[in-house]
Parts: sequence; structure tokens; C-alpha cells
Amino acid sequence: MSTQNWQEIWNRRAYDLGSTLDLGALIKLDGFDVGAGRIEVSDWQAYVGIISNKLGISDGATVYEIGCGAGAFLYALCQRHNLTVGGLDYSKALISAATRALPDGEFNIAAAKSVGTSTTYDFVMSNGVFHYFSQEYAAEVLARMIKKARIAVAVLEVPDLETKQESEAFRRDKLTQEEYEKKYAGLEHTYYERDWFKTQAIENGCDYEIFDGCVPNYAQNPYRFGVILKKSHSAKCTKSSLLKAAKGSDE
Repeated sequence: MSTQNWQEIWNRRAYDLGSTLDLGALIKLDGFDVGAGRIEVSDWQAYVGIISNKLGISDGATVYEIGCGAGAFLYALCQRHNLTVGGLDYSKALISAATRALPDGEFNIAAAKSVGTSTTYDFVMSNGVFHYFSQEYAAEVLARMIKKARIAVAVLEVPDLETKQESEAFRRDKLTQEEYEKKYAGLEHTYYERDWFKTQAIENGCDYEIFDGCVPNYAQNPYRFGVILKKSHSAKCTKSSLLKAAKGSDE
């Protein structure tokens, strides 16, 4: 898999400078507009509400997104709450759109693992991004996300390794063989075991919650999961307490 190939795809995303950048337009720019990945505006808003409630986001919070794209997730969050937001993405065109849609936000063109950690945010998140990373790269990014967050990290829309065959078949069935090969040649997704995130949580001293895909009416829900990693209020979590939390999350 080549991250560079994906970068080239997203760098080609552009928008009409004269167009209105409402939530529907941002969702489309972020790629949730066609085929198996399509999400309607009302379902997107409901999804953002679910994640906001899971994280405990409220007015006055600060939220940073890794791979923010055009800012659709942050935009919908700001429709719910008065927030300070920021993000990064390696697509110049998408960051331009995010800056226009959320002019008070702090947005930068950069690779995920280059995110700075000296400036912290209450919540640091990513949505539909980790499948572009190798697992080695993902571990680096996640560690930096945890360091940047004051309260919690959310990694959303993660492809589930347990359902990889079904997921690939589902995507393939939406296209002809020729269309599929043309669209996805050299653009494989990385799938993750849920235990991979449990290990990362323990190694980085965090409690965690792992949950099934929860976007209303979204065809990819059976093949995706999300993770919330909460930073301990103590200086350092003990391994025994984390293993206890892990057991509880499986029940």
C-alpha cells in the first residue's frame, strides 16, 4: 500500500471558489458522497452527536482533528457547540476548504505524524483516516494524538480486520470488476484488530472504549469500529487497572 498514492488522490479534490461550503458540500469533499461510503447530512449530524456525547464535548471545549479534510466533522461539531477547533491534512485543497468553512479554526497542511504536541487540545480525533496508514505509522500518529490531548482521543471509522473479506466483497459488488480495479489499484486499506488498539491504550497509559460503527443508515457500519482513549486523571495508569478496564469493555 502506498500512502503517496492516497495523497495524490486527495490532493486532486477541489471546490468551486464561488460555491457555498455548507455541511453537505464539506461531506462531499471529504469523500462521503458516493457508493458504499455515502452519508446523508442528517445522518452525519446524528453521528457527530453520538461521538460528541461519548466524548463529553460541551461548549468551550477545544477539538483538534488529524486528517480533517475539508472539515465536515468539525463543522458539524461547531453546529452543536461553541468550540475552538483546529486540524491538519496533507491536501492543500481540502485545508483551503476547511479554512474557508471554519475561519476561526487553526488549520495546517501537514502529514499526520508531524502533528505538533506542544499546543494541546481537550480532544484530539480522526475520522476515516487510519486505513490510509501502515500500522507502524498509525502507532506513531496515535502516540502523538494522545500526547496532544488533554482529555481524550477518538479514532473513528476504523476498518475491522475480522470483517475484511466481507468488507472487500461489499465494496467490490458496488462496482464492475473493471471499475473496481481502476478505482482501487494500489490503494489498499489497512485493517485493524480491535486488540491492536487495546495494546496501544495500555502502552500509552489510557483507558479505552471500543464500539461498533454507529453512523445511522451507513452501509459500512458492519465493517468498521471506533475507539475512544481516555487519559488517566492520575499521573500514570497501572497495568493491572488497565487490564481490568479491558476486561470490562469486553463484557
